[in-house]
Amino acid sequence: MHIIAIVNQKGGCGKTTTAINLSATLGQQNARVLLIDMDPQGHASLGLGVAGAELAGLYELLKGEYRLDEVIQSGVTRGVDLIPGNISLAAAEHLLAERPDRDRQLAQHLATLEGRYDCVVLDCPPALGLLSVNALRAADRVVIPVEPSLYSLDGIERLRETIHLLASQYDIQPSVTLLANMFDVRTRIARNMFEMLESLPTDLCATRIRNSVRVREAACHGAPLTDHAPRAPVTGDFRELAEELLGSMLQRVRSEKAQAIEMQPDNPPAARKVDETHNLKEVVFRFDNTKFKRVQIAGEFNNWIPDDKDVETEIRDGSVQKKLRVSPGGYEYRLVIDGVWQQDPANPEATPNNMGEYNSLINV
Repeated sequence: MHIIAIVNQKGGCGKTTTAINLSATLGQQNARVLLIDMDPQGHASLGLGVAGAELAGLYELLKGEYRLDEVIQSGVTRGVDLIPGNISLAAAEHLLAERPDRDRQLAQHLATLEGRYDCVVLDCPPALGLLSVNALRAADRVVIPVEPSLYSLDGIERLRETIHLLASQYDIQPSVTLLANMFDVRTRIARNMFEMLESLPTDLCATRIRNSVRVREAACHGAPLTDHAPRAPVTGDFRELAEELLGSMLQRVRSEKAQAIEMQPDNPPAARKVDETHNLKEVVFRFDNTKFKRVQIAGEFNNWIPDDKDVETEIRDGSVQKKLRVSPGGYEYRLVIDGVWQQDPANPEATPNNMGEYNSLINV
């Protein structure tokens, strides 16, 4: 079980964004991930649409009021479970200070999860107190997000000193990696800052996370980038980061997934087809505007191919109807009216796409 601490005592450098989207990216690739929100602000919980303030979380676990299984929120996004954070964590420093092994409390809880998860991601608070020390002691790898500013660089040396002190005092050797975050390589300051990072005596990720409005949009929707903007370039950055940090683990997960599929009992193709057909739901789109010459529909349900063979078109009483059968779930789609791709004007539910426009949303 890999334990990764996302840490930097400076706020605003993208720790929570990194923790959420690294976790979601791993989960999308069939890894079993536990994300732990260690920040009293509870932003990792909020960023996944979970109201951490209303739930028992890490503080209640450390206090002994709840068992570990009781504070884990399962399936907050694909492959990812969450231990929420809330304002109660502001009192965690005082709570931990009175405990024996005060810097090992988190590690002791995580030891009971061995075999249940492939990876644990720790979203640390913006301070080098006992919560962060607990994370550093538990972690196999420490990732330090650095945004292009002098203030962000200033804290790196102090953080490196803290990690070195812990390593020498407790005989631990976590791998420490800097991550260039929110970088716009078109700006001179970002290029200069990256050169400074390369000169530091600490490993630097080859992957750089670009600055993108998609990140802020996803946070506002309470969703990771893998759900909100799966085809956005910044989402691809996090996929590269996951491969760079945990490529060997992901290869093992893929291998286990392939073996599991091979070991499944044969399911006759005819039986599969009957079962799949039984679960399909009919969806009908009706267009009463006869001013256009041609309307087509394309979306995730037909691989974005306008009016593919599975879309039936009927004209009744001057209206155009499009029928298709899909499995239950949520889908993005667009209309192609007289050759022009556009949002469905009759459907207010929409989400931004990577072309700077909007796709319509439908839940079946």
